[in-house]
Amino acid sequence: MGEPIISAESDRPASDRTRQEGKVRTGVYRVLQRFWIPLLLVVVVALGGYAISRIRGSLGHHGPNLAEGSAITENFNPKHITYEVTGTGGTVNLNYLDENGQPNLVENAPLPWSFTIVTTLPSMSANIMAQGDRNVSGLRCRVTVDDKVRDDRASNDTVKPFIYCLVKSV
Repeated sequence: MGEPIISAESDRPASDRTRQEGKVRTGVYRVLQRFWIPLLLVVVVALGGYAISRIRGSLGHHGPNLAEGSAITENFNPKHITYEVTGTGGTVNLNYLDENGQPNLVENAPLPWSFTIVTTLPSMSANIMAQGDRNVSGLRCRVTVDDKVRDDRASNDTVKPFIYCLVKSV
């Protein structure tokens, strides 16, 4: 009778084969235990980006249109704001808001006085205050926006008259 055929695997004891298979399994499990959260995040972000691009495409969104000569700037008209202070005799000290909304002071301005600003801000306030010296009478202020008078006031004070004009939203 012949001897049994022994393969290369079977000449090793079963415990050695199990240990090697266990080492391979534990190595894979260690890698998965260490990197499963970052891998999951990559998959979730990729799926989310794909879903968003599909939804935006189906709704007809094609991104911003920044072509040359864009309609956004062609249809926009800047606002012209004119401050005017009138009266007779003497000088005035003026405070007004400029095109950036910053206060400005003009001291001893001769009458009549006017100043025009141009702004592209969607909304701003226009404000001017004037205090005349002792010789000023009939002090008056006016704020005009795009050739429309928005505020017009006169002072009846006889000594150092004070006047202001305010347009809350230009």
